[in-house]
Amino acid sequence: MKKIVIPFLSFLILLSCDSEPVQNSKQLNLITPIDDKHSPTLNKIEKKLNAFNDNLTEFIDCKSVSSSPSGCKEYLAKSVSEYYGISDLMEAGNYIDYDKIPDKIAELDSWEKIGDFTEKNIQTALNMLNKFEKPVLIFNENDSYVHVVALKPNGSLSKSRKWNNITVPSCISYFPTKANKSFTSKGINYAFGSSDGLVIWTKK
Repeated sequence: MKKIVIPFLSFLILLSCDSEPVQNSKQLNLITPIDDKHSPTLNKIEKKLNAFNDNLTEFIDCKSVSSSPSGCKEYLAKSVSEYYGISDLMEAGNYIDYDKIPDKIAELDSWEKIGDFTEKNIQTALNMLNKFEKPVLIFNENDSYVHVVALKPNGSLSKSRKWNNITVPSCISYFPTKANKSFTSKGINYAFGSSDGLVIWTKK
């Protein structure tokens, strides 16, 4: 009789273990699903390392079919936003036109003016660009025609004789009236005829 009872008791013990109520997620330390709609991390713009080249292609394609000479002006803001994963250059869900960028960043506390295009300020800009991975924008201030470029992260450096042998960083330039001459990795002296009037801005 004892031989029968002992195995039966063992079976009841095993059965009670198998049917134990499941603990809640906190007790089990389970990973709960992330709510995409309310997650600040997931709502950030995804960084795209090929953003400058991809948007150059899109920009040229846009200009080739645009009936307006002033069309397709949002691609510099779009490329910078996508590369760095920021939304500073957007308004009402749209990327702003390149000629609106100077006024826009001047209004933002998250951006600051480094200064004129001098050797010292260029080195400061390159430090922000390559060490701290901050976007750097350069444009001609107080001109009737505004052109804005973004410095190329870890791009090549050269000296320009026409610009008094100042250090010339590589930049991204989308030309609104000459789209086919646009580039993503040439010296800034290919984007502007002179360094006079150029100012440097960076995100803090």
